[in-house]
Amino acid sequence: MSAARLEGRDWYNNEQALTIKVKQPLNPRKPLSRTYAPLLTIALLLSATLQLPAREWRIQSLSALAMGASQAGHGSATGQEPQAASPDAISRYEGKVVRAIQLPGVQDRDRDHLLQLLAQKAGEPLDRNRVRDSMRALFATGRFADIQAEVVPSGEGVVLTFTTSANFFVGAVEVEGGPTRPTSNQIVNAAKLQLGERYTQDKLDRALEGIRRLMQENGYYRARVTAESTSDTATQQVNILFHITPGAPAHVGEVKVTGSSGLSSGDVQSIAHMDSGNRVTGTLVSNSLQRLRKRFQKQNRALAQVSVAEQQYHAETNAVDFTFQIDPGPVVVISTQGYHVSRGVLKKEIPVYEEDAVDDDLLNEGKGNLLDYLQTRGHFDATVEIRKEFDPKTMRVIYQINPGPLHKLVLVEISGNKEFLDTAKLRSYLQIQEASRFLSHGRFSAALLNSDVATLEGLYRSNGFRQVQMQTKVDDDYRGVANHLAVHLHIEEGLRTRVGAVQVVGNENFTTEQLPELSTHPGQPYSELDLANDRERILNYYFNNGFPNATLDLTTRASASQPNREDVTFTIHEGERFTVNRVMVAGTEHTRDFIVEREVQVREGQPLSQQGMLDTQTRLYNLGIFNQVDAAVQNPEGTDPQKNVLVQVQEAKRYTFTYGLGLEFQTGQPSGTTAPQGATGVSPRVGFDVTRLNFLGKDQTLTFQSHVGRLQQRGLISYTTPKLFDSDKWKLVYTIFYDNSLDVATFTSQRLEGKIDLRQQIGNPGTEPGSRPGPSSTSYRFEFRRVKASNFASGFDPNLIPLASAPARVGGPGFTFIRDKRDNPLESTKGNYFTLDGFAASRYFGSQADFGRVLAQNSTYQAFGGEGKAGHQFVFARSTTIGLQQLVSGTRILPPGACLPTATVADPCQGISLVPLPELFFSGGGNSHRGFGLNQAGPRDPDSGFPVGGTALFVNNLELRFPPMTLPYLGEGFGLAIFHDMGNVFTAPHDMLKGLMRWHQPDPQQCLSGGTTNQQCYTYFNNSGYDYTSHAVGVGVRYKTPIGPLRFDFGYNLNPTSYFQVFTYPALFGLGTTNVLETQRLHHFNMFFSIGQPF
Repeated sequence: MSAARLEGRDWYNNEQALTIKVKQPLNPRKPLSRTYAPLLTIALLLSATLQLPAREWRIQSLSALAMGASQAGHGSATGQEPQAASPDAISRYEGKVVRAIQLPGVQDRDRDHLLQLLAQKAGEPLDRNRVRDSMRALFATGRFADIQAEVVPSGEGVVLTFTTSANFFVGAVEVEGGPTRPTSNQIVNAAKLQLGERYTQDKLDRALEGIRRLMQENGYYRARVTAESTSDTATQQVNILFHITPGAPAHVGEVKVTGSSGLSSGDVQSIAHMDSGNRVTGTLVSNSLQRLRKRFQKQNRALAQVSVAEQQYHAETNAVDFTFQIDPGPVVVISTQGYHVSRGVLKKEIPVYEEDAVDDDLLNEGKGNLLDYLQTRGHFDATVEIRKEFDPKTMRVIYQINPGPLHKLVLVEISGNKEFLDTAKLRSYLQIQEASRFLSHGRFSAALLNSDVATLEGLYRSNGFRQVQMQTKVDDDYRGVANHLAVHLHIEEGLRTRVGAVQVVGNENFTTEQLPELSTHPGQPYSELDLANDRERILNYYFNNGFPNATLDLTTRASASQPNREDVTFTIHEGERFTVNRVMVAGTEHTRDFIVEREVQVREGQPLSQQGMLDTQTRLYNLGIFNQVDAAVQNPEGTDPQKNVLVQVQEAKRYTFTYGLGLEFQTGQPSGTTAPQGATGVSPRVGFDVTRLNFLGKDQTLTFQSHVGRLQQRGLISYTTPKLFDSDKWKLVYTIFYDNSLDVATFTSQRLEGKIDLRQQIGNPGTEPGSRPGPSSTSYRFEFRRVKASNFASGFDPNLIPLASAPARVGGPGFTFIRDKRDNPLESTKGNYFTLDGFAASRYFGSQADFGRVLAQNSTYQAFGGEGKAGHQFVFARSTTIGLQQLVSGTRILPPGACLPTATVADPCQGISLVPLPELFFSGGGNSHRGFGLNQAGPRDPDSGFPVGGTALFVNNLELRFPPMTLPYLGEGFGLAIFHDMGNVFTAPHDMLKGLMRWHQPDPQQCLSGGTTNQQCYTYFNNSGYDYTSHAVGVGVRYKTPIGPLRFDFGYNLNPTSYFQVFTYPALFGLGTTNVLETQRLHHFNMFFSIGQPF
């Protein structure tokens, strides 16, 4: 059997020559001429047709090879000379049907699509040009470093074999043995090996050199850096592990100084904190230079030049000598004449101080800034000039200011706006402002006026007024009043240009209906902004559907059929489409494969999507179990239309330990139940937290938190499954909490809680980058809570126990539904917010009482006025909260004082099932009813005077939020609000219905003057006294911050609650005590401070 072989080596990468060889085993029974001549002819003919660019093709001389082989095989017995090749010998191969094309060494899943790239097809006649083009196509894919084409006769046809040697591509890059600084990530970055790029020895050598340079910059001049590469033929990936032996870090040797600074080496060492023997680090030089520059800055030497002229390493001593080049330059003095400008303003407005340099550009920029500063303060006619003065040691820069008279901008007039926005809307875009209470002179400067003109012109042009022109006129001494200024803005709108025909061409793979909807439609105003957005929208669609090289040309021309119309044409050049061949994930050690695969947003066989790869990175980062995630395309430069996508992850540490130890030394330390003032003592404090990520190889987290001291011992265990059922919409959280606290040396509170919380996100889960969760979510939970109070101090009244520590045992299921359609949860201006919470407590779940509870809140927000400019409008906000409790199975809610002992019954409430105090409704505070202090609304206990809550709640809040005010020096951060709150906590739901129509309590004094006993008076008052609607009005101050507004609210209660409280006084002559029922009343004024809006 004979074979013709065409061999190529790295033609695609233009590194080596291509060789054509003809090989055939020697046949001693045939003369040499008949054996080699046909194949030699094929080789010569193939060589004549392979005309590839930038390649040196060569035909090996086979005559000598044949002669040598003949002599070796036959000796000299034949005595025949090689005969010339017969021209018709090529017919043995040329034109014969290719029975099969083989790609040995290529995986089955890749072979089919590679065969489709070949010009020579199986079942077609063998053609030298097609073989050549097939080799070109295989090289162009970038997958192969070497290709050999071999033709072997097979029956009546031939078998064409392409023997390949694969290229390899960069996979995981890791570091072993590195120091703390530089970090492993810094070392990997210094290697500059990109995931998925072609791997070559040259790139590896450059990576090693970059790492060695980084190590030297960080003081490790003796570092030994080697690389170990591991190849995977199945994926064509090369994983690289850098072994680093850092060695001892270098230290500072001799410090020298050159230049005219007058500083000695010792001075430089002292200022730069660079002493001989100090360790050389990556920040040593930069910090030293910064300290030296600051030294000269303090001397007003802005032209000082400080640099490290030389670093010399001495291997024998492992020391680095530094030579500093210092040129101090003259003292730069910047001042003003003609108008006093504070030092702080000069440093803010003149960029010389920020840039630490002096040149004409910076000085002129400072001139413009000072001019704007003066004009915004009312000096609208101010002028500023620059004068420089020099002497051998000083450079003086003097800003000569002529402030001119103070002006006041009293009028800003806009005219000519006929077909577009009204004057109020246009005015909202202006920066110049008329004088007001907070801007005594207004806001005006030539720069601001020019900026406003450009803004309005841009606004008009973006809405189709392409011929718009703005005319400005500034009137001084307006209406005869000296220094009053009026600005007139006249708009010549011109004819409005509209869109004519809209055409999309070049979209061969997608119909126009499949492309994203455009914002540019026939008949609408012509807008260059809309056109740019449409262009971006179309290109993104192509990029995310496998066309990374797509381009788009946007052309417009005047419509031939309609005046003032522009025809728009989007011409798309799609380019080649790429699909995903395989998705290869690497780097997981403990994480289960399906966890990563679940988050990958590119799929095999689907179009290659840039957004899908970005989303993959984001979703994997959001799992919280990876330190680093990289997604890239393998072989990005190759033309292979089927691309492998690489996802390389680095797992985070699974265990995180946080601990702390401290001591508390204080007076009043609890010391038994008979020492009300406590004692002086020391209390240790220990904190220990453990977080376990990647629990069970999944994106689940197990957390333990603890805090232990003499006053408090607290522990919490939580287990979180963020994606239950492998869904973004379901989350499961288990929580167990224990708290044991010694409260104010009077009693011990023990609290044990457990909760199972299943959360469902309705609609968009919000896991995509840049997206907000859907408006609705639901939480289904089961909770159990037990609170005990014990070890009471001698004589302590249990009624004084704080609400959260009151004894209770409650268990049962609950749910919460939330629908959030606000535009901004921190600063809502429109939309609505609704919550519904339900809970059912039952003895079947360990509860001490049986009851059900529902609490609903609805809030709405409406912006208006403010000339339509976002952030400068009034906002009317409303919130209504209603809560109801239903008692079942004999559980009761008794009015305050019902359990007070009487002359005949020592404990009237013995044996009665009561709702635990913390489970009742409470109200009052900065986020509910601002006419009451925190939780002070509703019925109250007659013995202690504390609120005791109720089973019904109604609160309605109305608030008008004003636009931000512009204040001198403080900007636009401040705002005001006025509010009205009404409602109360009621003993029972039927009492709430009656109480909403009652705005006043019965007068307690009428009861006391009726001659009734204390108990009778209290019972009379309690039956209706607390069931009324309390009203409060007030004003709030807001200050914007990045985390929400700082809020100060001042509320005034129009009808605060009056209540009875029993006081015990000694009887006359010391004969026992007497109880007196006295009237108390809550405060009218209440003040609150918090972050965020009240609702």
